[in-house]
Amino acid sequence: MQPLEGFRVLDLTHVLAGPCATHHLRCLGAEVIKVERPGSGDPMRALALQPELGGLPPGFRTLNAGKKSVVIDLATAEGRAAILRLAESADIFVENFRPGVAKRLGLGADDMRSVRPDVIYCSISGWGQSGAYSARGAYDHVIQAATGMMALQGNSSDRAPVKVGFPVVDIATGMAAAEAILAAVIRRLRGDKGPITIDVSMVDSALSLMSGPASATLATGRAPEKVGNRGFVGSPGAETFATSDGHLSVAANTKGQFATLCRLLGRPELAEPPYLPGNLAGEAFLANLATDELREALGAAFAQARASELEVALNAAGVPAARVRDLGEYLAELYPATPGIGLVGEPVALAPPFRWEQDAPLDVPPAPRLGADTAMVVD
Repeated sequence: MQPLEGFRVLDLTHVLAGPCATHHLRCLGAEVIKVERPGSGDPMRALALQPELGGLPPGFRTLNAGKKSVVIDLATAEGRAAILRLAESADIFVENFRPGVAKRLGLGADDMRSVRPDVIYCSISGWGQSGAYSARGAYDHVIQAATGMMALQGNSSDRAPVKVGFPVVDIATGMAAAEAILAAVIRRLRGDKGPITIDVSMVDSALSLMSGPASATLATGRAPEKVGNRGFVGSPGAETFATSDGHLSVAANTKGQFATLCRLLGRPELAEPPYLPGNLAGEAFLANLATDELREALGAAFAQARASELEVALNAAGVPAARVRDLGEYLAELYPATPGIGLVGEPVALAPPFRWEQDAPLDVPPAPRLGADTAMVVD
C-alpha cells in the first residue's frame, strides 16, 4: 500500500514547479485530479508546437504520469462551481497562479474551506504570497539571476553569468512543496484540525539550495567567489581535470587520497614538500592548498592520462572520481547499473529520488490526454 493511498489532490498547477509537487504526491499513491484550461491545457503539452505528439511530449509526461485530466473553464461561473464541487472531496488543493488570482477567481483558501474545512491548501509562486515583489512574474532563470545563483557559476575569470543547465529552481520548488504537504498530512493524522495554508516560493527554494554559501555570506558580508569546476574544500586534488580523452572530476580531498592520486598519475612527489606541508596527517583535508604551481603540475600529469582508465583506478583505490559524461551517456552507461527510480507504466518519467526497502519499481499509468477524465470526474 502506498502512503498517500486514499488521499485526493485537486491540482490547479501548470508548467514545472506545481506539477512536480503533485507528481511526487501521485507517485506516493494519491489520486491527483489535474485541472486544465479548455483548448490547450497545460502549456507543457505544447499542442500548437508539437501537434504530432498529441499533447503528450516527454516534458509533460514526466511530471504528469498517472494523473487524471479534467478540462474546466475557470473564467466561467460554471467552471468555478465545478471546482468547488470537486473540492468537497479533496484532501489537498494545490495552485500556482500569481498571488491574488485564486482569491479573485473565488478559489482562495477560505473558499475551499467553505466546502472542505480540513483541506490542506498549498500556493506555489515565484516570490511568495506577500511582500514587495509578490506580484512579479517568475521563471527559473530569472530567479537564478535574482538570487545570486547565476553569479556563482563559472570561473572567477568569467565575466558573463551562467545559469544552471536545467530548471533546478522549479524542480526544487516542487520538491519543497511536496515536502510541506506531507508535513501537513502528518499534522492532520495527528489530530490537528486547524486551517493549514502553505506558501512555497521559488526564491525561498533557491536560497535553500544555496544554504551553505548563503550562510557564509551572512556571516562575512562577502559574496563567495566563483570556484568553477574546483571542489569547494580547495584541495589541489579536488577539481575537474582535462585528460587525453575527456575530462575527469576527482575528489581527492584528504592527504591520503591526494597521495593515492599522485601515485596513480606517476607523480608521487607532488604529495610531498615543497608542494605540500610535511606535517599533514593522512586524513587531513588539504583545504586551500591548491597553489598555482601545484595545479599546473597536476594539469600536465592529467593531460597524459586517460579519463576512462583513471576513473576505474581511482575508485578502486578509494578516491571518488567520475568521467564527465553528458546526460545521454549517463543514462546509457551508469543508470542501468543501479536500481533506478523509473516508473513501470511511463517509461520517460522518474519517481521521487528515494527507494523503499522493496526493490519493485513504482507502476504508475501514463500521463493523460487533455480532458480524458472530465466526464468521469466532473459529471
